[in-house]
Amino acid sequence: MGNQVSTPAAADTAASKQGGCPVPHEVKKVSTEGCPVQHDDAKKIEGCPVQHDKKPTVADAMAGGCPVVKDGKEESEIYNVYGQRIDPTNMMPYNPNQDPNNEQRYPLPQERVQSTIPKGGTEGTWLYPSEQMFFNALKRKGKGEDVHEGDVRAIVSIHNNMNERAWAQVEHYEKVCHPELEASKLLKFCGRPDKLTPIAWIKSMLGYGEPFDRHDWTVQRGDNTQVRYVIDYYFDDDKSAQDEVPELHSADKVKSISMYARPAVDSVGALVDRIKFPVMAFINDMKGPDIAARAALVERAQKEKDAPEPLTVEEVEQTFAKVKDTCKSCMQEVRTCSNEVQCSQAAMALQLCMGRIICPPQAAAFTKSLEGGDEAAVEAAFEAMNSSLEQFQERGASAMQEQAVRESLAKK
Repeated sequence: MGNQVSTPAAADTAASKQGGCPVPHEVKKVSTEGCPVQHDDAKKIEGCPVQHDKKPTVADAMAGGCPVVKDGKEESEIYNVYGQRIDPTNMMPYNPNQDPNNEQRYPLPQERVQSTIPKGGTEGTWLYPSEQMFFNALKRKGKGEDVHEGDVRAIVSIHNNMNERAWAQVEHYEKVCHPELEASKLLKFCGRPDKLTPIAWIKSMLGYGEPFDRHDWTVQRGDNTQVRYVIDYYFDDDKSAQDEVPELHSADKVKSISMYARPAVDSVGALVDRIKFPVMAFINDMKGPDIAARAALVERAQKEKDAPEPLTVEEVEQTFAKVKDTCKSCMQEVRTCSNEVQCSQAAMALQLCMGRIICPPQAAAFTKSLEGGDEAAVEAAFEAMNSSLEQFQERGASAMQEQAVRESLAKK
């Protein structure tokens, strides 16, 4: 009760079959396009993600087999039984289905959440599935009979949070063992829930529970070398009553699920890292991953990346001169308007004229909204254009201020 959110009814049903795990295990094998965790059973190619001699087939795509081929690239296009082209990095359709399912009773959100897991080969990050995509995948595979539409939000939230926590562990391992390298990225992945890792097998022989899932993630380091990580996911039924629906970067709201990520011992370098990790972490006092701190760093880096280039004094002067010349009549209308209606119209015309020079896309969107006649759309478009103009003014003021400081220092 209160802030604690019990597992949804459908998840409870699945949990009773799987020892109480809050994530239905029929759900965990559902692939979702763009998601950095492949949930399908990788039975078709046991060596995943090691290079294979076997060429991917439609059967592999249906079974969720690892898509890696001998040279690390797909040799031909792959299609599933629905005629959809498959993305070999996650074995999911390139164009995911966002249409409501025929058996669906209530609408589901189609918005997708951007992960903070860097995607190998790109400058972006992996994209999580929408609730609609997740539900469609369940139904398509015949595994969504017990899942109510109201359960999907909690299931997807737990799913996404697990991925972020797992990547935080991988990233921490890389920073401890290879601090000299630039940030690593997740290149590809596949799920192998039916194949125990050596450590998981030993623990099960000693009487501990088996992990409810396993993933293999191929990580691309800053020097372009690739290393395979294995991740075991464990569930503690005794802690399930304390679970809450998590935010993307919640560190401890899903107390019943824990994970253990480490490099697979398939090379000498990986073995050295496994030995080096606890020693270097102790010597450098590098504690475990802080997912909240990591999220803040990622957000700040993204803001810096998205920030526009600073203006030069020349750009400010040229733009201001163009505004004065092009919008001369609009400025005159603002100065000579005689009543509130005229002044409002004149001010809007001046804003639009300036917008066409300073922020053409926003000005075009505002003009289009005027043609549509939707008052809410007009207001939103005007606010967007006005915000862009204010940002330009702030950047221009900063450029002029820096110029004044430089001139002042030059005189001394």
